[in-house]
Amino acid sequence: MTINHNALSSRFQVPTLKEQERKAAFRKWQAVFYSLRQLIWDRTKNNILSDAIASGAVERGDIPEEIIRQLYSEAWQEFISEYDAAFVKASVEEMVEYAKERIEKTLTLERLLELNRERSAKRFNR
Repeated sequence: MTINHNALSSRFQVPTLKEQERKAAFRKWQAVFYSLRQLIWDRTKNNILSDAIASGAVERGDIPEEIIRQLYSEAWQEFISEYDAAFVKASVEEMVEYAKERIEKTLTLERLLELNRERSAKRFNR
């Protein structure tokens, strides 16, 4: 007897174990990628306003909230672009090593995955 795989619609087909493993590995990569991105942003975003003042883009003193929001929004877009270019081809191991060298020596894969769960829960109000 031959199994007719086409008889099951995509709604009811179960992916092969190899496909499931590939998807799980990709989800792990994504979790590390986005956790590391957030850690780097959190460490560097404090420089945005002082850099803008130092470059003369804004003047020291009372800076309107709208200008500050614009500076951070533009910096975020620039950061995302640069981060993606730097890390899109990195392996999980390379990103973990980067985090250990630049963010915190004790960071582990498990901690980065935990940070992603926390970030996702906060983002989706869970």
